[in-house]
Amino acid sequence: MTAPRRLPGDFSHSAAYPLFAFDPAQGQAWVLHFEPKDYQRASFLDRRAMQHREVSGWVLSREELDATLTGNIAALPVHWLFHIGHCGSSLVSRLLDLVPGVLGLREPLPLLTLAHGRGDPATDAWQAPVTALLARGFADTCAVVVKPTSLVTTMAQSLLDGGGQACLLWVDLQTWLATMLRDPQLAKGVFDTESLRLQSLPIDTPAVTDGERLARAWLAEQVRWQTLAGDPALAPRLLDLDFAGVLADPAGASARLAAHYGLQLPSDWPQRIAGSKLLGRYAKDDSVHFDADARRRELAAAAAKHADTVAEGLAWAEGEIRNSGAVDLLERLRPGT
Repeated sequence: MTAPRRLPGDFSHSAAYPLFAFDPAQGQAWVLHFEPKDYQRASFLDRRAMQHREVSGWVLSREELDATLTGNIAALPVHWLFHIGHCGSSLVSRLLDLVPGVLGLREPLPLLTLAHGRGDPATDAWQAPVTALLARGFADTCAVVVKPTSLVTTMAQSLLDGGGQACLLWVDLQTWLATMLRDPQLAKGVFDTESLRLQSLPIDTPAVTDGERLARAWLAEQVRWQTLAGDPALAPRLLDLDFAGVLADPAGASARLAAHYGLQLPSDWPQRIAGSKLLGRYAKDDSVHFDADARRRELAAAAAKHADTVAEGLAWAEGEIRNSGAVDLLERLRPGT
């Protein structure tokens, strides 16, 4: 089997040709032609990443794609920035983009497809090529840091089987509930994927109201991460990071994360962060002003508006945590506890 001649000769080791999407039923893959600036600009590696310019690409069969992986495929270090969703992960990912040699990949669509199809043999069979192709870079790339969609955290164990360091970014439950209740579509996104988020987790207390169901989704991620961290072989590769710490000390918290990933920070790291203006803009759209003060005001308004729902979620989570015996999680329910 030979690789399709229409693909560029550097396909196997260059991030210039991201795997955009795949269809397990049809056995097809879509590959695009990117420049480094396309990655830097993209908050989501889906159709939104192509809105600023015309992007060319190729359609490949699974057989053609496999042929490209039989040769000299790149093997850069790939690290993972897992998160619970809407907790500052885009900002943290963009801060890491400031580290020389880092290629940040934000929410690659193939990983989301794998998460939705987990357990389906036709979909699971794509995990090897999907993850192999993440390990490519550009001439100056030393490491790849992948920030997947929050749902992809459900398959963290299998992704970590391929190596690399990982972080779980989170916020306290009270803050997260206020965040998710700002927009009905945010909560709907969680409810639509409940069965996947809760799969194989020992959470027994029924959740009925919106606040309870959101709290259960938040707790599921905490329990899943605790389970991973309970594996002595895996624990040294995991870092647990509260986004409140990033807001309190952006340079220090991001330096700690960079060290966990084995990245070398420049000597002017705090100055680079200040000069980037990232802390004063919305991480998913840099045309929108959004700093720590704006965030506090927005969350305070949401918390006041949805006070009853937030209280329901907190009460549910406290009861479930006490019943399960994982009482160390109680300190994560509210900010500063």
